[in-house]
Amino acid sequence: MNYKPNPDYEEHFALNMSMGGEDAEESLAKIQANLLSYELGPDTTMEDRMVPGSNGVPDVKIRIIRPANLPKGAPVIMDIHGGGWIAGTVDIDNRRNIHLAESTPALVVAVEYRLTSATVRYPEPLKDCYVVYKWLLENAAEIGGDPKKIALHGTSAGGNLAEGLVLYLRDHGEQQPCLTVLNCPALSDRIYSSSYQMDAMAVSATGYNQPLHFYLGDLMGKSASYYAVPDLCSDLRGLRPHFIITAEYDSLRDEGLNYAMRLLSAYVPCEIISAPRVAHGFCTVDAELTKWVHEGCCAAFRREFDSMTG
Repeated sequence: MNYKPNPDYEEHFALNMSMGGEDAEESLAKIQANLLSYELGPDTTMEDRMVPGSNGVPDVKIRIIRPANLPKGAPVIMDIHGGGWIAGTVDIDNRRNIHLAESTPALVVAVEYRLTSATVRYPEPLKDCYVVYKWLLENAAEIGGDPKKIALHGTSAGGNLAEGLVLYLRDHGEQQPCLTVLNCPALSDRIYSSSYQMDAMAVSATGYNQPLHFYLGDLMGKSASYYAVPDLCSDLRGLRPHFIITAEYDSLRDEGLNYAMRLLSAYVPCEIISAPRVAHGFCTVDAELTKWVHEGCCAAFRREFDSMTG
């Protein structure tokens, strides 16, 4: 296949496609430095605090980003970072979360869920996200937010956790977020799509399934829960609006697009972006396509938050 990466995404594309060459380490260092860099707007604040755990869940760290002049009763976006369930922190989403906070505008609350390890498997990371979501429902007003206007944003493995959370909330009759944004989400445990069959992909079949299976743990012959593998859910009716972002050169592309079509077939409003000529995690690159996608997210958040007014 003749790959033609989007301008400004060449280094990210090359690294994701294992085509970095001699300059790979330098390119990786540059991309990581950009990922971890951020600049707060005038009077935008960033605060870390702990959410009390419950039912065996330890306290969970959150990061609250509050833009300047945000009125009380502001909408809230809960962010769940990526990293294949085994890596990543709230730090890697700082740049995006500042943009979402300042441009929506809204409070953004990022979740430092426990990473998968020998002692932490499904459903522990999902429980952490649930604890924070429930805390927001009960305490949003304390931090200046509106508990009726809570949305979710999840990237990659974070998209998996976000969708597992909304399915759980639906099944248990609890308040769902007014919008769930899934950015290059990991939703399936099956390798069947054309995006997996390409000879070089951002997330290889082996590279993706190893952390997924590590997250799932030993199922002892049982099927995985669809709270862990959302694509296994046969009935998506009753979910609130979604926004799904996929990347052309990403092995997770087709499962995101297929899930979006299933949502639409179940009469769930779903906005879809399939970003051209970029690889998995392209939104870590500070370039025009990324800004356009983030502006689309902000517009969608504003639309759904406004729909909750009154």
